[in-house]
Amino acid sequence: MRLPSRAKQAVPAALALLVAGCAAPVSGPVAYHDTTPRLAEARAETRASFECGGALPAVHRQICASDELSSLDKQLTDQYQRVANQLDTAGGLLLEANQRQWMLSRATHCGLSAQSGTKIEADPTAIMCLEQMYRQRRQQLTSWSATATATDSRQGAHAYASYVEYRLADSREPTLCSALTEQLNQDLQRHGLPDPSRLPGVKLLAGSNSESTTAVVEGREIRVDLHNAGPYAGYQTRARGVLINGQPVMDDHTLPRWVAEQPNYGGRAYASSSQTGDYGSIDVFQRDGRTLLLANETWGFYSPAARGESAFSGVYQISGQGVQPLCLFQTYLTPPRTNTLAGMPAYAALETELNRVAGDPLPGYAQHERRDNFQSWKERQWTLLNLPLLGADALTRYQREAAIYHRNDQALDAFFNWSERNLGAKTLYRKVMPMLRPAHQELVQMFAAQGLNAAESEAAANLLFHETLARSMENLAPPAAVPGLPLTPQEPYQPRYAIAPAAGALEQGRNFATLYSVVLNNAPANVIRDFIAYETDTFGEERGVGPDQSPALMVAVDNPDSLELLLQQGFDPNAANQWGKTPLMTAAELNLLPGARRLIEAGANVHAQTRRVEFAGVGGPDRQEAEQGRRTALLIAASNADAALIDLLVSAGAAAQAWDGYHQQVCAALDGNQQLADAERARLKAPLCANVYTPPPPSQQAVVDIRAGDTLILRDTGVDYRIRLIERQPMHLFGRNMQLTPERLREDMGGIARQVGMSAVRRGKMKIVGPLTLAFADLGAITENSLPMLVSFPVTAVGAANVANYVLEQKPLQRVLSVDYDPERADAESTWRALFSAALTQGFTPSQQGYVVIHTRGGQRTEYQLVVTE
Repeated sequence: MRLPSRAKQAVPAALALLVAGCAAPVSGPVAYHDTTPRLAEARAETRASFECGGALPAVHRQICASDELSSLDKQLTDQYQRVANQLDTAGGLLLEANQRQWMLSRATHCGLSAQSGTKIEADPTAIMCLEQMYRQRRQQLTSWSATATATDSRQGAHAYASYVEYRLADSREPTLCSALTEQLNQDLQRHGLPDPSRLPGVKLLAGSNSESTTAVVEGREIRVDLHNAGPYAGYQTRARGVLINGQPVMDDHTLPRWVAEQPNYGGRAYASSSQTGDYGSIDVFQRDGRTLLLANETWGFYSPAARGESAFSGVYQISGQGVQPLCLFQTYLTPPRTNTLAGMPAYAALETELNRVAGDPLPGYAQHERRDNFQSWKERQWTLLNLPLLGADALTRYQREAAIYHRNDQALDAFFNWSERNLGAKTLYRKVMPMLRPAHQELVQMFAAQGLNAAESEAAANLLFHETLARSMENLAPPAAVPGLPLTPQEPYQPRYAIAPAAGALEQGRNFATLYSVVLNNAPANVIRDFIAYETDTFGEERGVGPDQSPALMVAVDNPDSLELLLQQGFDPNAANQWGKTPLMTAAELNLLPGARRLIEAGANVHAQTRRVEFAGVGGPDRQEAEQGRRTALLIAASNADAALIDLLVSAGAAAQAWDGYHQQVCAALDGNQQLADAERARLKAPLCANVYTPPPPSQQAVVDIRAGDTLILRDTGVDYRIRLIERQPMHLFGRNMQLTPERLREDMGGIARQVGMSAVRRGKMKIVGPLTLAFADLGAITENSLPMLVSFPVTAVGAANVANYVLEQKPLQRVLSVDYDPERADAESTWRALFSAALTQGFTPSQQGYVVIHTRGGQRTEYQLVVTE
């Protein structure tokens, strides 16, 4: 390619500039690092201890509805967080658990539901009750903290001394720094966390360990900026920096910059002391006539040091309007572990099963509380695994054993009581109990391998094991009564169980007082007969009913003799619990073929369905089951049972189309069934996944609840119409009122729609936000040759211009019965007739308003909608 003459002339000039650039100094932008200390802005204040916005449980909405209650909530939260962060590791665990239980007890105590919502409307009675709870809790917490923050009762080195040591990294005053190194390490051995007020010759002026954040020295106001560091710092009170006469002289980058000046950048590659922009503590003090400060980075879980790196502390002199570095110490070394559960299969397996028992967080928790609980467990579990002496030492040093055993007994009792609710719970309980001791022993061995002695290993294992178990049991159900605070160190307690009891230990000394319980626990036939006679005389038709209205047959399906005895005594094989679960469904869930066969012989309904019941059940499996709703024995068996039991149900006629899409759910369940070999799965899927099942017999069809989201299948002249109740959201429709003949509707609708759409966008300056919609104001006005309608599109109406011959109509929220139009099997008249018929049979009042919505995204379909009211 040839260059033009002008380009040829320009090349030497460009080359000359390039060569000159190589010889001359580089000019242009130069990186500028401003090291002026700056303090981060304080977090925005909220009315209560949380943000009053979004979906919240009823308790939280009442708090937001009252200025006084919001203030009390904030005061109590601040007080609780302050006390919790002053406690030792074991004491903190106890108080955190108790606070969680207290929070869950508020709704029950004050007659509020766990239902979340956005509407904030004051309930004076509930607010008065909550105010009383909050005031009482504050008083109790004040009294408890005065005795629970016990003094150190044990001689010997503090546990922190096993993980932390002040090692001088940079000394700019050797005499001072050497003396402080020795004194800080001596204080660490005695007391743990740093507090300069305990050092010889020191007068504490202000800061993290002082009652004041401000001191005046030689006419200068020195202030340590403290703040609550929030959820990702354990709500600890941290120090963000130091100000002199209101001007920041130290921020969260000051100490890291000093660290970066050390060889190899101090072994760290960042310039901040924490992810929350603060220090663990800053204290200003006087020593030998000099004003100094000690800044400590956090230790443990929130340490800024990565694995294998060190946190630091620094001593500075405050002089003039700044701070001068004197002594830099390496302190805490972060353990090199990555996966904290690696090498502990027994503990990890137990935690998995306990999480199944506990289930998702209880609905009484708001979203921010769920986040805080999750973050707290991450921190606590990490600490108990990686710094085990902190927990082991606290049990004896601060006399926490009695309170831990008291909570442990409560947790184990809750576990046993939960196991008495149904056969599924008892089966899981019997699986978990033999796992306790091996998991505990595994922890003991792990801690011994870390160098702990036998007593320390046992104590560390006890605390981690206990917290893992007790946290799960907390989540079974909200407490029935408002809990008292944990035992103080002065209160004695005689434990009833070991921390990790053997299988069978919880049953010892218990008496089973109901027919339901003796059947569940496989009592002899003569005992069951005695209870049948007693409860028949006493309770009549309510005999044998257990928790959640569960019938006795539900807990007999794993014992053929007990099952046969109850059936012979006239117990109904189709009796169901609160959400409609039957004995046959239990047999399908637990893969109990003999029990399922006997129930079917006795007349069990293979078509029975569960229903959705909110806030029912105790523990994760039952809450999930009640919330899920609408399951059958076949659907449950397809997920859990082997081929023989599934075949039994199919041969009994269970493969009937219980609801729209039912056969697809059965097919998907078979794919996830771990009981089936591939060949068995393929054999079962051949008949069960190929076609839509026939409907069940009319006498065994479940009542359709279209208001709860069920699809109503209405058959008319051989056509099945699948009708749903939906809501049309408020919207603006832009369009043109027209009188069309059926012929023109078929032939010209495309052109008419394009004209309406272009008018909306080009002339009306609107944005189309939905599909073409034919709106019928009066379906009764439709005749054989005339279709009066509004041909329209949903649009955004902000800034819309008026367009001649077009209208912009605002439509409110409307409930409509909806069905997809099938032009190959039905006509328009029969489709509207099906919608009117469905409205009348389901107890709605049909209006004369309707819509035809033509969807084009994801495939073409036409939807008919009839507006209805209750």
